[in-house]
Amino acid sequence: MPFLDGIRGIAIVAVFLVHSLGNAFGLVQLDWNGLFRNFNADRSFLLLYPLTYGVAGVSVFFAVSGFCIHLSHKQSKEKGWMSFLNRRFFRLYPPYLLAILVFFFLWPFPLSIRSYDGAWQLVTHLFAIHNLFSATTFGLNMSFWSIAVEIQLYAIYPILLLITRKYGWRNGLIFVGCIEMLIRSADSFSTTFLGRSLPSIVTFSPFGYWLSWSVGAYVAQCFLDGRVSGLSRFRFDVVAVIAFTLPLFKPTSNFSFLAFSLATGIAIDRLISKRWELPKNLLFGYVWKHLSFLGLVSYSFYLFHQPIVNQAICPLATHPRLTRMLEDYFSVSTDFHDLHPLVKFFICCAWYPAILALACLIYRVVERPSIELGKALWKKFSVVPQISG
Repeated sequence: MPFLDGIRGIAIVAVFLVHSLGNAFGLVQLDWNGLFRNFNADRSFLLLYPLTYGVAGVSVFFAVSGFCIHLSHKQSKEKGWMSFLNRRFFRLYPPYLLAILVFFFLWPFPLSIRSYDGAWQLVTHLFAIHNLFSATTFGLNMSFWSIAVEIQLYAIYPILLLITRKYGWRNGLIFVGCIEMLIRSADSFSTTFLGRSLPSIVTFSPFGYWLSWSVGAYVAQCFLDGRVSGLSRFRFDVVAVIAFTLPLFKPTSNFSFLAFSLATGIAIDRLISKRWELPKNLLFGYVWKHLSFLGLVSYSFYLFHQPIVNQAICPLATHPRLTRMLEDYFSVSTDFHDLHPLVKFFICCAWYPAILALACLIYRVVERPSIELGKALWKKFSVVPQISG
């Protein structure tokens, strides 16, 4: 299903742009004016306001992940959970470990393992539990919170299968949906009326994203069963409008993640059932080809992009030739921290090719070899029962 890589590509571009926006303007979303967004803001930010919805890229990743994980697990010849853990570990952890070591020990702000805070950051990230503690949720790399949630969703995936096997997918989705809605409702109430969010162990737990991930798994199961998905009854445009509207109202903004995941599940369902066809024109073909390639290396891109974007302007500030050029030809201040936010935004975007090249390198040097290593180790050390007679 090659269209999945294209969807991943769209998601990673959206995430990259919103993080570039945040680095340039110091915020990724408009502030609140009571219960609604305050649109009395800088015109430059309002010009780029649609990019604030790039945070939905993570929702897209979760729905696609649920689809791919369930589909691959059900179609795998190795049905045991040890095989599942082996595939997931060698697919996710080696690149993730490399990113942890780089950002902890080398760049951009090396931490000391001798201090309690540094050691705690390292330990929680190594065990992928940093999302459960407020001090470490965004401590090492702000994008890492979703990696931890993803790994934990894999850990509770057997529970989802157990529930759906016993009570059916409809009742199973209702069950996990009630849990996610309960967590999101409680956090929304606390944020709106108490002025503070719930602890990270609640809001960033995998149970707070259970339905958002399981939507993709449900679409995969319908595909495997050869039956029409219940999502076919939903209108994509209506769900998309709701998803884009929810963040504008404070009590409902917390539910936009789930709405975007649902929209992604509907889109996957439409593409699988051939109710949607990708455009055939030449321009779209070139764009989609690039997005598909980007989706292929999106995991490495996601792991490394945000710290690079956050430090995008610093190398320029110490480059004398570039400083003189900007001063002589463009009359721009040589203090890069005083640059207009729009200029900062385009500087951050200009790092896209370099980050993509780095992601390609890590995909070839780390991701693919680690997957092959996992397969080789499993083949060598797994015990295959033989039936004789």
